[in-house]
Amino acid sequence: MGPLASRRYVVERMDDPSLDPALHEGALVGLERINAVSATARALWGPLRRLSGGARLRILDLACGAGDVAIALRRRARRAGLPFEVAACDKSPRAIAHARARAVALGEEIELFACDVLGEGFPDGYDVYLCSLFLHHLHEGEAVELLRRMASGRALLASDLVRSRPGWWAARVGTRVLTRSPVVHADATASVEGAFTLTELRALADAAGIAGASIRPHWPFRMLLEWERR
Repeated sequence: MGPLASRRYVVERMDDPSLDPALHEGALVGLERINAVSATARALWGPLRRLSGGARLRILDLACGAGDVAIALRRRARRAGLPFEVAACDKSPRAIAHARARAVALGEEIELFACDVLGEGFPDGYDVYLCSLFLHHLHEGEAVELLRRMASGRALLASDLVRSRPGWWAARVGTRVLTRSPVVHADATASVEGAFTLTELRALADAAGIAGASIRPHWPFRMLLEWERR
């Protein structure tokens, strides 16, 4: 794997609070398109439906970005007649404003609020905590702490990139096909370089005290961690 044999963590442009608002908005739109093509919500939907068994679930999407995954899950639940209450939060007020406008335009009722889930009090009272494309933004210790906090609920789901050479090339080429955002183009390969492998994610889960979690690859070049309190 050459330089991808070990993780290379960098602060991505998307995480820069001084990022130009227009560039940030363009990146959020681009990431929405990438999540749609990658079927991110579909990968999370199956486990959520199984967890529910038809019953009510309170779900919180952490570091939701554009909010598109939370909105897609809420739409699926409504169409399936499942009583899911979906909420989402992000450190960036700008991202939350974007997500709120998107939810209103689509007529979906979702609670959206700004919150730094590692730097502030962790939101409690949810059955399921989930995150998508968030773990690779964190140092190893932060990732362990996030998983530990997410395990305060009944279940957690964490979807993220797998660090690999095919995934690196897919990110480089795919983002240039799907979006014109220079921020997404710059961050795409950095995200893969900063991602974990399945083995590394297993070690993080064990360190967080959620031994026995299920970790499996899913398309495209991603992995999903599932854990449920027994």
